[in-house]
Amino acid sequence: MEESVQVKNNEDSIKKSRSVEKNKIQNETITTELHFELLKQYAWLSSAIIGAVVILIQLKVLTFGSKVYIPLGCFCFSILNSLIAQDYIVESLTKGKTIYDISKKVYILRNFSIFGLGLGVGLLANSFI
Repeated sequence: MEESVQVKNNEDSIKKSRSVEKNKIQNETITTELHFELLKQYAWLSSAIIGAVVILIQLKVLTFGSKVYIPLGCFCFSILNSLIAQDYIVESLTKGKTIYDISKKVYILRNFSIFGLGLGVGLLANSFI
């Protein structure tokens, strides 16, 4: 009787460990996709703001001068960091690494990207004042 209970407990723990492993793989996939999509959105938003700046210059709302160069550079910096992080994710995954192995570098690049975007928006808003 005692052995059958122990065998049943072992079978339950094996099922749970398989379930945990399956969830870990699914979470890793979702985490990777979310990181990639977030970086894509940062790059898209920065390029959309660059397009808006070009339109504002054509409408003569903004003058193309030194107050516009630095925000445009910040937006380009944001796009560049987003693309580098996306490329790093793809390269690392093709080499067999997981998103958890590369999360620190992706985190740094992602923060540089949002920093460039935020700084560019702030400097651009300052040029209207």
